Amino acid sequence: MAYALALPQSNLVASGVQRAVYLHPTDRTKLIKVLKNAATMPRRQNFNGVMDRWFPSTRLRQIRKEYAEYQRVMLDHPEPEFRAPMSHMFGFVTTNIGLGCLTERVMQPNGGLGETLSEKIKAGTFSDAHLALLNDTVARLFDYNIRASDMNPSNFVFGQRDNGLGPGPEECVLVDGFGDIHAIPVRSMAKWSNRMGLHDSCKRLARNTGLAWNRATRQFSRS
Repeated sequence: MAYALALPQSNLVASGVQRAVYLHPTDRTKLIKVLKNAATMPRRQNFNGVMDRWFPSTRLRQIRKEYAEYQRVMLDHPEPEFRAPMSHMFGFVTTNIGLGCLTERVMQPNGGLGETLSEKIKAGTFSDAHLALLNDTVARLFDYNIRASDMNPSNFVFGQRDNGLGPGPEECVLVDGFGDIHAIPVRSMAKWSNRMGLHDSCKRLARNTGLAWNRATRQFSRS
């Protein structure tokens, strides 16, 4: 019998459409994103739901694209000082509830999960310092030509990363939604097409957070 990492329900910290996120049971620096069982998922009538039913392989497409983009970016930037604006990924693990994707955990100083941009906006705790961290991350997305297809407020997390040597400085990290997941991979065709896509994503992010997006400076500001 193959070894499976046991994930207690008490370790569940978030649940999306396709994956559930668990605390790693033995490594406080990592999270495990588990692909949900298709048979237990609610029947959705939208386009994505229809695609999931008729073409089950599309459920895995986002994961493949995510790993491919992470691999591309890291191989393009082997320099030790490279600071990735998205979360690091560590491969797969078999768990008692399904296939798990290992990813780094962005934490608060007390060890709790980092707060998302959405949470900070709703709580009124989004400060000028957080705005600067968000702008730093977005600048690196453009500078490194990263294909980010789902830049929603819940995918940006503020906190510290720990590479095993102790927690680093506070930063803003894109923890999900990178990779060219569109049916026609326009963003992968050229840098200019990806820049257009990033600008569109930033405009949507601004609308969803009440911020203002400046296309010329590639920066957010308070509206």
